[in-house]
Amino acid sequence: MFKNIFNKKKSLKISNEYETDVALRLMFEIAISDGALDESELNLIKKRADLIAKEDEKTSSIVKKIIDETEDSVSLYPTIKKINESYGFEEKVELLTILWELVAADSIIDPYEENLYFKIAELIKIKRSKANQIKQERS
Repeated sequence: MFKNIFNKKKSLKISNEYETDVALRLMFEIAISDGALDESELNLIKKRADLIAKEDEKTSSIVKKIIDETEDSVSLYPTIKKINESYGFEEKVELLTILWELVAADSIIDPYEENLYFKIAELIKIKRSKANQIKQERS
């Protein structure tokens, strides 16, 4: 019985041949949290994908991979765990900066996106005051 429950969806695999960019994964989660993927949000996601693309890879294939992983995953836990295990404080702050830029990309601060931003900050052990500071500096 339990075996069937846990086999319904596979977990997000963080590691593969180039190691999926966790910022990109979280950017996509925030972008779709309000139920719509805005063009300005998609452009930021593509810009980030360009940064991690190898010479023989297309940005569209990276974005598609992130979309597929997001659809297959049931939890942000593997991504958050990876961040907490391998990111230092400054890297986490940089990640939150990237995420806030995405939240503000369409000039509309959606409550769902903002809430997820603060939840991610909490999960990666960044104080709300620091997350608010990043928000204020980028707004």
